[in-house]
Amino acid sequence: MNQASIDLGDHLDSLLDSTEKLFLEGGHSAVTLDAVANHSGVPLEALTELYPTHLDILVAMLNREFSAMYQGIITDVERDPLGGLLSRIYLYTLPQVYQRPTARALYMTDPDTMRIITSHQHAQVYRPTTEIREELIVELMAVGMVKPGSNPTTISSVLSVISGGLALTAPHNNLSEVVGEMLTMFGQRYDAEVSDTGAGKAAFYRWATLLDVRLRDNRYGTS
Repeated sequence: MNQASIDLGDHLDSLLDSTEKLFLEGGHSAVTLDAVANHSGVPLEALTELYPTHLDILVAMLNREFSAMYQGIITDVERDPLGGLLSRIYLYTLPQVYQRPTARALYMTDPDTMRIITSHQHAQVYRPTTEIREELIVELMAVGMVKPGSNPTTISSVLSVISGGLALTAPHNNLSEVVGEMLTMFGQRYDAEVSDTGAGKAAFYRWATLLDVRLRDNRYGTS
């Protein structure tokens, strides 16, 4: 690794901050390598060594955003006595998507950018499919957090409808109340009746950590 690469590592957060600012102000078309270099003060030659294209640095921005989201969700789940139940996990997941500016833009106001970014081989995990969510549901069923006999595919579809409905009717001044009401009804249908949700918390932590590792296995957006 040459000196430019070493120095660039020290400025990674600044680079991604610049990328995020450009994206929020002007959409994905505003995120060019020249613009990021000018905004961050990092020489273009050094920038292109780590991020050869503008799509690479957009993927890095997305990786960082999701890592931060999951850290926040894990913290909320851990401190909630009922945090290992599926309804409680989504009680904390949905506000992270709808209240964080970058996540909200990608999923709600600028979905074209999400489609563009997820065409990249290192961002396919973010494609809006149900498989990853079903992995979590199966894990939670295995440790007794979901009612026996429930269908993971159906549950995943119900969660898709809930999140899609929130997107279509946003913005909400009372987001927490709306999410809470919907997931209370969801929980009555699918949450198992348990007194200790520690096994569910552990299952969610394993799943979220594995997902984060999938992101960090590539060199984009990690430090």
